[in-house]
Amino acid sequence: MKSAGNRRRLFTSSETIANPISLSLDADLESSLHLLSILEASTIPSSPTSPPKDKTPPRQEADASINHQLHHALSLHSQVSTSSSAAEREHRAQANEAHSFRKIGAGACGAIFAQEGKSVVVKLAKDPNSQELWNDFQQHRKISRLFNRVYHVEEVRVPKLLGFVPPKNSEFWDAEPGLTKAAENICTVPTYALLAERILPLPRSTRHLLIEKYCAPRGKQKALADPANNDCLVRVYLGSTNGKSSGMFFSLRNLKLHLNQLIELNLDIEALASRMGIALAVMHWGANTDARDVEFVLGSSSTKKATLEDDLDNIEDDAEARYVGPSTYRGLEDFFCRETEMWVLDFNQVRNITLDDAGVALAVEAVKLNDPYFPKPLKESEVEKHAWKAFTVSYLENSTTILEEALKNDTELGGEILALPRKFVLGLIELEKERMTRREGANA
Repeated sequence: MKSAGNRRRLFTSSETIANPISLSLDADLESSLHLLSILEASTIPSSPTSPPKDKTPPRQEADASINHQLHHALSLHSQVSTSSSAAEREHRAQANEAHSFRKIGAGACGAIFAQEGKSVVVKLAKDPNSQELWNDFQQHRKISRLFNRVYHVEEVRVPKLLGFVPPKNSEFWDAEPGLTKAAENICTVPTYALLAERILPLPRSTRHLLIEKYCAPRGKQKALADPANNDCLVRVYLGSTNGKSSGMFFSLRNLKLHLNQLIELNLDIEALASRMGIALAVMHWGANTDARDVEFVLGSSSTKKATLEDDLDNIEDDAEARYVGPSTYRGLEDFFCRETEMWVLDFNQVRNITLDDAGVALAVEAVKLNDPYFPKPLKESEVEKHAWKAFTVSYLENSTTILEEALKNDTELGGEILALPRKFVLGLIELEKERMTRREGANA
């Protein structure tokens, strides 16, 4: 993370927290020592050397080749060239004045439509009377500003926010008949619309490798032919080792890769964990939110990006009924060359928190209710221990940097807020202890 003005630099390195006790209150020494033991440095042992084999079975050779290719394709900042029909369609669509849209996803809050030829998505509220999409816009705007303008986070991307449109804005809906057509039988239009930068899917070569690796043999041809699988993002589940291959139902939309699968692909687990730590620190103590139900995914972006200009910082909080944006979009993109990046998205359920124990409780509850993105404490394997340490070190150090700056800028805040990130970490430890106790009781 780059520094912003005279701000202290936020970063993902684990080299700086030699003693997390300094981040806590002296009165809570016992808890601090417990935390220190959780973060104690250790070395991941190397795999034992096996005697050379005369010949590797063909199937093992094929698996090793796929793993190697997926390692490259899914590693952060790797670049992949693609000549897929989807990339060609996007390239041609840049020259068209008429905008065409297609559905690429849906959730409880709304349906997602991609504008072809531009890295732009429109999220349409399923319920035109719901306030949820306006909350999505407000939280997305606040978090995006912190990532992109204040702290200049490079390790984790947040889609740029481009606009918000109320149902009564006839100008927007009259100009986008393609969106109205695409939303038929899905949403009641006109409705609330949120415009944002699109996270491009992983390129075709990567998608084919994922199908070959994780799809059951009987379903591979169907998966390759399914156009829905063109919209491939990978959810990163560092808190689960339950990943399995060859399931009966397979989809590349929001494909879940669990820690055991990420390890098999030899991805940099500590780098992924550190990035989650810095993102959560910004969302908790920069944005003062619980980060409820946010998602961490591997997606791509074009290496040559168009200019997405937003000027949404001064929008009043009660501007829900007014047209906001969309922002200026200029330039042509290179859809044929993609870069793999980690993204955080989906802010419709995010809630504000206070800088006190009640806020910490909400943040812990949000992790409990979310999918298992974050590493878990108290695990036995060395990889899980190192993932937890990398996540926690990054989270604590960057949280402290953010809160120390808040103390300088707001004299009404007290130094006790510096203990809040550590209390959050200890809350996660207690949460895992409760899970372990329940499992032991169920197995008794």
